Amino acid sequence: MTQWKVLLEGAESGTHDDIALSFQDTKELMEPPVFERYILEEITKAGKGKDHYSELPNIKEVTSDKGESIATKKTAVVLVTLKETKNKIGILLSLKGKFNFEVRGLRPNNFAKEVAQDNTKVTALLTKLTKEPDAFEDVNIVYPEDRF
Repeated sequence: MTQWKVLLEGAESGTHDDIALSFQDTKELMEPPVFERYILEEITKAGKGKDHYSELPNIKEVTSDKGESIATKKTAVVLVTLKETKNKIGILLSLKGKFNFEVRGLRPNNFAKEVAQDNTKVTALLTKLTKEPDAFEDVNIVYPEDRF
């Protein structure tokens, strides 16, 4: 299975404290779900004023273990911790055209397998972020520095 590696800038410039996250490629599991790009704005709007929501402009690089890459200018990552179960989930989004995001990767692998069986789970999670922001312990929307 192809893995996407997303490299995030750490607290300081340089490479010594960079953070690398792995996401399972969705294209090998299913037809990747597609969302309007405004979903991120809706999530951000729902989290305004909440201490557990944050936006981070620090995506440095997105590459696969097969040597492919996704332009950072066209990438966003949603990282959440569910309040009820403490499960940590990540969604790698890639801009497809001008108006849509495609789900390119999921983490952890067991969540990716669940979504492969029922891709409405990723839709439900993103919708829940906009409708029930307090159902999450932690929400981070990660953008490239030069946001789309």
